[in-house]
Amino acid sequence: MFRDKHIYLVVATSGRAIAQALKTGGHTVAVVDGFADMDTCVAAEVCKKIPRTKFGLDTYEVLQTIDNLQKQYTFDGLLYDAALESNPDLLDSIPIDKVIGNSSHTLQQCKNPEVFFPTLDNYSIPHPRVSFKPIDNSSGSWLTKHVTSTGGFGVCDKPENFNVEQDVYFQKKVNGVNFSFTFLANRYELKPLGFNTLWCEALSESTPYAYSGAINKVDLTEQQQDTAIDYAKTLTREFKLVGINSIDYILLDDCVYTLELNPRIPATYELYETKYGDLIKEHIEVCMTAKLVPSQRKQLLRAHAIVYAPDLIHVPTHFTWPLWTADRPHPEEMINKHQPLCSVFAGGKNVAQVREMIHTRKKTIVRKLMQNE
Repeated sequence: MFRDKHIYLVVATSGRAIAQALKTGGHTVAVVDGFADMDTCVAAEVCKKIPRTKFGLDTYEVLQTIDNLQKQYTFDGLLYDAALESNPDLLDSIPIDKVIGNSSHTLQQCKNPEVFFPTLDNYSIPHPRVSFKPIDNSSGSWLTKHVTSTGGFGVCDKPENFNVEQDVYFQKKVNGVNFSFTFLANRYELKPLGFNTLWCEALSESTPYAYSGAINKVDLTEQQQDTAIDYAKTLTREFKLVGINSIDYILLDDCVYTLELNPRIPATYELYETKYGDLIKEHIEVCMTAKLVPSQRKQLLRAHAIVYAPDLIHVPTHFTWPLWTADRPHPEEMINKHQPLCSVFAGGKNVAQVREMIHTRKKTIVRKLMQNE
């Protein structure tokens, strides 16, 4: 029926931002993600909700869903977010020739701490000390990190009596300014998009560092920015990065420490996208042709934040969502405590103003939803 219709496939934990940009650019989109919220359904020709796992999506359900979609559609290419970063084998299992992003090999290398951190050492790139063996906290505070952790999930403070688990390593806790660098790459060179101050939120004792949002502004000196960019250039060449990527850093005492590399479209991507979908066009272009397109876009101060449900929330049948929200759940949907409820956005002239708007809007949307129950 639709087999001759060409369409982009987005496989994501949350595919809304990518789908909206593709649609704005004139493309037809199929989304397979963990929410299938109202905004994603509007942006996509077809949108299928997949059960979420701790760090991604249910592998069997993803493959079954894509198999069914391929009986109807011809896919022009696959775009993805952290859902496949945490599961590179799934990327290999999806029967699509054109992957618009990094290869599964690149994902595997970047997500393997026994490859990634020795690579940093080889290039004298500073990072917090890591250990793959049992350690105690007598030498300071340590974090436990799951190798497939994304968005701060799978990262927690190491308790005194922690037993070593499979796929977990330890990283020395460094208290500084958490920021990221978002960029486009073509395996050899990169094009900076911007630096972002990262925010986290303690959802529970086991999830004290959940990603809660970002603003595309960091108080860095020119030298600190150049250092972070130089590290990104080195890692771009080493791991042959393509498309939109980001690197998480932490700044302490004028030293830029590298925390991790996100070799996929990051959450901060939409802080740089235009209303015409120009950035996703550049992502496709550089992945397909290796051409980095110069741009003269003026960067606006923007921020987004995830609103996590403070308790079980029943979404009212009739609810007027403010224009500054996105990822809006469907009427009558039940959102469990500590699960993403929606996203809020803000822009302005200075960081203090934008942060205050984000803070106020998060509180406002929760209050309105709970009052309407």
